[in-house]
Amino acid sequence: MLPLSLLKTSQGHPMLVELKNGETYNGHLVNCDTWMNIHLREVICTSKDGDRFWRMPECYIRGNTIKYLRVPDEM
Repeated sequence: MLPLSLLKTSQGHPMLVELKNGETYNGHLVNCDTWMNIHLREVICTSKDGDRFWRMPECYIRGNTIKYLRVPDEM
């Protein structure tokens, strides 16, 4: 399955996004576009060293900052 079609089928499901700078974002995928920009809702952000956490109602992640994505196995 192609990455963008996998993301489109994952809308509404929880996912983990790790950025190139080491931060991680856990939340529910609201939408994504053709540049893999991602809109998440009910987000928990973890710092690079893992000792700080932030809860946000939603966030927007630019696609070129993403290192990898983890989606549920049933996708």
